[in-house]
Amino acid sequence: MLVLGLLLVVLSGAVGVLLIAYNNGGDAQTVTMFGRDLADVTMAQAFIAGLVVATVFLIGLSMIMSAGRRARENRARYREARKEAKVAARERDELAEQLRKEEDDHRHEPVGSYTDTMVTPPAGTPVPHDTRAGTPAAAITPPPRHAAAPQQQPVVTNIKPGDSPTR
Repeated sequence: MLVLGLLLVVLSGAVGVLLIAYNNGGDAQTVTMFGRDLADVTMAQAFIAGLVVATVFLIGLSMIMSAGRRARENRARYREARKEAKVAARERDELAEQLRKEEDDHRHEPVGSYTDTMVTPPAGTPVPHDTRAGTPAAAITPPPRHAAAPQQQPVVTNIKPGDSPTR
């Protein structure tokens, strides 16, 4: 768009300068350019031709301005993306450092100091008795790993048994 705008500005300016430079005044004009008579025009026709040349010039100028505005917006967007990337990288590095420190702390702790964790079952499933209170662990059967949660629809795929999704 910038190149086309510059081309229009240069061409319309050149046409205007050449028409003024190669022609002399009078009621009826013979348009002469580079030693050749192009047309006989009246003053009204010459005025309209000047308006057309000026309009082409202004269109070219507006194309140059819009290309500059678009480039400025793109630079601002790119600058903002670089700032966001720096912030994300800084946050990633901080979290990695925190994770490394936590792993180092866990390596230096004695084995018996870990606390037991309890997994909360999904909503709507019956809560089994506490295995530490006397119910044997073998009596509690967890649902199969491939079973969908009660509120979740099962995933339907076109992969047949024995096929691999990575082939």
